Amino acid sequence: MFSTIFLSSILVLLSLLNGFHATIQPNTHITAGSNSTWKSPSGDFEFGFLHLRSDLFLVGIWFGRITERKLVWYRAPPMEPNSQIQFTSAGQLVVVYPNGTTAQTIHGGANGGAATSATMQDDGNFVMKDSNLRHVWESFNFSANTILPGQTLQTNQTLFSKGRGPSNYSQGNFMLLMQNDGNLLLQAHQWSDPAYWFSSTLTSNVRLVFNASTALMYLVNDTGKIFNMTKTTPTPVEDYYHLATIEENGNFQQYAYHKRNGTEWSRVWRAVEDPCRVNVVCGVYGLCTSPDNESVKCECIPGYIPLDDQDVSKGCHPPAVINYCAETNFNLQVLDDTDFNFDIRLFSFDSVDLESCKKAVKDDCNIVAATYNHSTSTCVKKRLPLLNARNSSSSKGMKALLKVAHRVESGTPKLPKKKSFNVRVFLKVLLAVTATLACFLGALAVYYHPFARRLTRRRKHLNATAIGINFREFTFQELHEATEGFTRILGRGGSGKVYRGGLVIDGVEIGIAVKTLEKKIEKSESEFMTELRIIGRTHHRNLVRLLGFCFESSHRIIVYELMPNGALSRFLFGERERPEWGQRIEMALGVARGLLYLHEECVVFRQLELVVRHDSEVLNDFKRFEEMALVGLWCVHPNPALRPSMKHVMQMLDGTVEVGVPPLVYEQMMPDQSLSLSLQS
Repeated sequence: MFSTIFLSSILVLLSLLNGFHATIQPNTHITAGSNSTWKSPSGDFEFGFLHLRSDLFLVGIWFGRITERKLVWYRAPPMEPNSQIQFTSAGQLVVVYPNGTTAQTIHGGANGGAATSATMQDDGNFVMKDSNLRHVWESFNFSANTILPGQTLQTNQTLFSKGRGPSNYSQGNFMLLMQNDGNLLLQAHQWSDPAYWFSSTLTSNVRLVFNASTALMYLVNDTGKIFNMTKTTPTPVEDYYHLATIEENGNFQQYAYHKRNGTEWSRVWRAVEDPCRVNVVCGVYGLCTSPDNESVKCECIPGYIPLDDQDVSKGCHPPAVINYCAETNFNLQVLDDTDFNFDIRLFSFDSVDLESCKKAVKDDCNIVAATYNHSTSTCVKKRLPLLNARNSSSSKGMKALLKVAHRVESGTPKLPKKKSFNVRVFLKVLLAVTATLACFLGALAVYYHPFARRLTRRRKHLNATAIGINFREFTFQELHEATEGFTRILGRGGSGKVYRGGLVIDGVEIGIAVKTLEKKIEKSESEFMTELRIIGRTHHRNLVRLLGFCFESSHRIIVYELMPNGALSRFLFGERERPEWGQRIEMALGVARGLLYLHEECVVFRQLELVVRHDSEVLNDFKRFEEMALVGLWCVHPNPALRPSMKHVMQMLDGTVEVGVPPLVYEQMMPDQSLSLSLQS
């Protein structure tokens, strides 16, 4: 009898202790440095402050039963000792500094409602609930760099890699994104580079599922499973901890750890087999080597020095500006089994030997590097800055040609010796700085004087008349209001973005398309006005009409009338029923005729010059029309990546870039199909 009562008491006590671990009530807190945590019922996961080093603690969730406290969720930045995580009486979850001020709000209570309880679950999900036991916040919906079994990555959700280094939990360079077009991809998001891994699952409502029962990862849509990532996992599944994370070096990998006798995390699957295929993994002018296809070693390409001697992966830079036109200033160095990967090519040559490739590099002042593929006899010039240099299994047989300055020595350049203080030099510098500052302030005073402002307004009014055509010159503020702050984007071209807007002109409200030229495409006022004059004198029933412009400060903006039916690309490649190939060919020929009109037949308001004197010249110029037709086919190609920009179109029309035959459609179904060499720039 006594033993039964004793056993019942023990069970009640254990259930109370289990309840203490499972449910957290308001007015509860955890202090950094106190070793207190909120644990899951089994103790597999803990929520609290993870001790990074003596003076830093990171808010996070980690595995609680293994020696290595592997983080599965965190909130940066790290906090100082005696900071607190507070579950407040108002139902909020906040992080506060030692002085009591709020550092960050994890759950504010406004969106979703105030929480009355919280639970650290055995699946690694920290859940906050209201009085009706409805989930108002959970960590699974706000992942950092890791997902766990039972978790789903929905459309437009992302995982970001952490910064490099054991205590660096700032946002890293790499991202896993579940796009709204159904494609799951890995990308170096800070560089606007193309994805270096993608699933090619272009369909609607796609999700990444990490199955809790099988520990397999795959993509699903409304019809079922459409793409397998993990093929096999260690069994039995329940004997292992599982996770998938995007690493500091940009690879997305799945790991497993045996719960009872595990000593380290073993990899189950990875997205990128060659670590050096990750974009910009070693930064600008960095060279990635991976002889074992496991680890990544970063160093600078010859002739360059690290931005940070302690971390070469941050990239490199040239120690000085070099004149690469004079061959006496540089050596041309050949790096075996080395490549500059991905789309950074400037120009390519086919059917050439290595010596011809070397000569092409030496003779070009605008480049410092190229690659040569012996198997295809192809020489490819590379644009600056040099990215994705690699020496790995994927670059076997390639040769990189690199201009290395003569006066650059290996290692970091020596700093000049510190000179003794010179009073006379100091006074001269001080006087020069004072005079410069006085001139600057005087110039500001003159510029902002009302008289100068009137002159500026008068000059701006003359801009429109100087063109010689009845254009309206808009102010930047007018166009900012007309486009609702440049938020209604229509599209993007090779030279800038296009926004939709509305204006009242002569008492009539009309739709406008506002094209903002990129800042990197800087033009002088005379160049800009000359282009407007040419565009304004061009008239055709199928050309959109130019209404005006803005030339204010650094802004270069062109205003067109709005095309109410949208762009041709939307008709060709939108969600509506796409035209048949017969119609596409007819459109391509129409585009070619339009380009030919703009390039050679455009009528301006002046006396036309007699260019072709005999009809036979026109009849014999079929090759020119054929080139125009090919340009048209490129412009309507179903693969958006292969359509040329306006810059490329003009180069093809001018004859500076060869116009090749567009690839067949079925060839574009291959994920590794590279772009045609004739369109690279």
